[in-house]
Amino acid sequence: MIDKGLPTARMIAHVMTAKHVDHLPLYRQETQYLRAGVPISRATLCSWLGQGEYWISMLAEACEMALLEGAILHADETPLPVLNPGSGKTDKAYLWVYRSQADAPHPIVVFDYAPDRKGIHAQNFLGDWKGILQTDDYGGYDALYRKKQIIEAGCWAHVRRHFYDVEQRGPSPVAQKALAWIAKLYGIEADIKESPPDQKAEARQQRAGPLLESFRAWLSETQMQVAPKSGIAKAIAYALNRWKALTLYLEEGRLSIDNNPVERALRGVAIGRKNFLFVGNDAGGERAASFYSIIETCKLNGVEPFAYLCDVLEKLPTWPNKRLHELLPWNWKKTALA
Repeated sequence: MIDKGLPTARMIAHVMTAKHVDHLPLYRQETQYLRAGVPISRATLCSWLGQGEYWISMLAEACEMALLEGAILHADETPLPVLNPGSGKTDKAYLWVYRSQADAPHPIVVFDYAPDRKGIHAQNFLGDWKGILQTDDYGGYDALYRKKQIIEAGCWAHVRRHFYDVEQRGPSPVAQKALAWIAKLYGIEADIKESPPDQKAEARQQRAGPLLESFRAWLSETQMQVAPKSGIAKAIAYALNRWKALTLYLEEGRLSIDNNPVERALRGVAIGRKNFLFVGNDAGGERAASFYSIIETCKLNGVEPFAYLCDVLEKLPTWPNKRLHELLPWNWKKTALA
């Protein structure tokens, strides 16, 4: 696997899996190996990760190309502290994450590392892509929507969160009523979860459509009755100002009611961030993005990450580029089961 190196593909896969699936920082892995009588320094483990990432990044890039063939994407972003050399402090970098639609035949998640949260990074990643982009209303995506080639879809989970936060600060009859209305929308989604897209759209229009019309009328009326700068006023304004994006899912059965599919893909990053605290540099952030792209895509396709990494790291050095698609998680699964 590594010229003049000692580790096997299986060993490198183990280090990758330990860090990015089991969330074990390299210093803990170093301690575990030493306890077992195998002294392997963090520098060596880091070197193995870097050389393994050379191959994994090829698969991550292929996943990105496949992802951008879809007509509907989810997007989100999460902080990733990166060490600021010489200062002893960290800067706030970001992992931007893009996911295929929830019911895609082979779901894909791609992470993209960036040094900040500027919207230009989403623009660069998506390029000339055209379709529906479902987000949590972060302003960094606004420039994409102004191009008209990308249509905005809203997130009802974020609407709910605003009313929920108001209710948590103290009893609020208005927030309670809004939450009950939103719960009905999610109840409809639970009923039609297994339906094909065309039937979902029809059911949403027949059942959720009238409900949403009444909800909007109630929100507009209630908005005039609450203190303009209150928390409940802000929650109502959040919903009304995004109504077009929030109701797009009525017409498009392939859309989710919220952006939760992509947010679930960030759970592993959140756990890892608590354990390893930061990445050492931008290269480490890019490496993490490649690993998370492959690992989270494996999970979505029912592929065990360690088994997958063992196999592809063994094959990739001699694998023809024109057949790289055969090693993508959803295709690899078919081969493994054959």
